[in-house]
Amino acid sequence: MDAGFSKVCMTPPPGTRMMGFGSRDRGVGCESVWDDIFVRALYLSHGGEQAVIVTFDMCFIGREDSDRYKGVIGRLLDLTPRQVMLAASHSHVGPASGYWAYGDYLPPQHLYLRELEAAVVQAVTSAVENARKVSLWAGMGRSKVPMNRRRRMENGKIENRPNPDGVVCDALPVCLLKGEDDRPVACLFSISAHPSIVSGTAISAEYPGVATDRVDAYLEAECSMFLQGCGGDGKTSVAGEGRDTWLSNDWDVVAKAGTMLGDEVIRLLEDGLQTFEPRLCTALIETHWPLEPADRREFEALAERLTPGAPPSEQGVYELWGAQQLELLKRGQTLRTAAPVIMQGIQLGKEQRMVAIEGEPVAEHGLNILDFYDGGVTFPLGYANGEAMYLPVTRQLPEGGYEVTAYPEYGFPSRLAPGMERIVKRTLEAFKVKGIM
Repeated sequence: MDAGFSKVCMTPPPGTRMMGFGSRDRGVGCESVWDDIFVRALYLSHGGEQAVIVTFDMCFIGREDSDRYKGVIGRLLDLTPRQVMLAASHSHVGPASGYWAYGDYLPPQHLYLRELEAAVVQAVTSAVENARKVSLWAGMGRSKVPMNRRRRMENGKIENRPNPDGVVCDALPVCLLKGEDDRPVACLFSISAHPSIVSGTAISAEYPGVATDRVDAYLEAECSMFLQGCGGDGKTSVAGEGRDTWLSNDWDVVAKAGTMLGDEVIRLLEDGLQTFEPRLCTALIETHWPLEPADRREFEALAERLTPGAPPSEQGVYELWGAQQLELLKRGQTLRTAAPVIMQGIQLGKEQRMVAIEGEPVAEHGLNILDFYDGGVTFPLGYANGEAMYLPVTRQLPEGGYEVTAYPEYGFPSRLAPGMERIVKRTLEAFKVKGIM
């Protein structure tokens, strides 16, 4: 296998709109930089197949921007969408891309998104130019960083609070690509936990940035790449341990979480990896997750609360959503009855694979992906190739909670219907037929 890695700074200029916290995101934009953020690219070639993995220190890469950047990379390298994975770390203190919350109602950041496109081209081009023969090493550990954030209160409602007894996807897959000189070319790792500790107007890679810096220092090379897992209902344990509510806006907590993760990865690098036979294969399927019937009365009630003549930045995002659904109906359109969700598989080696789901899959989707494959090392991922919506599991629907009810923030007319686990399993079965083993 040949592999090349590169990273390029993508820190935006002051005033660039941010994404991750709705009320903040309609404000003045970023005002300072806590730490630089990067786009990272890994190029792989083996047995006549090629693949590119690109990661971004930001909340989402929206579906439209993802398609655009995949097209640019495809033209550069003559690749199809299945051969290109674009994944966001889900940092809530990064620049905006996509339609989440106010993203569908405020003007896109055209200048910055073009600058980001140039950074993607530079990173991918450099990764191809840097490609060399590598051996493939991987291992699977367990991380103590994720903590469930769905706590049932005495009144029966689910609230976003620390829940140390809740379900988490605690998998910590690590993949190390080493050159013939035994030096690291790239180090990939993943956990499933929201980088949402801080919420101000300073740009940062959040705890994944601390972790990648720590791993780079250990390996004495800028080569590490963080991939966000199925962390839709998870936050960091250091922000919630022993507490009733989450610690927030504390950069020391960010540093502690990132250091904790970096040290877990380093322990695996020291004594937890084994060599794998390279085997490169890619697959991509757009799945469709059924929605429950929409309720026009909900749209009308919310739209009535809009302030006439006020700009979108002064309106509530749910009110804007209600008015948008009514506008679609006025135009004679049929509201969506299913959410399109891209699923992608990349086989890196024999019994080593990645499965990525667009949007925000909760921990149980990650656990189901891990259970599907027998042995080896599996990366169960989210936040890839678009933003889709929160993706709960069937048992969570009657419980309610943010992950179930936040569909208006993603522009969908209603919540997901039961049965999403079957969709994931059928897609994994199709991936096996396509070579993701």
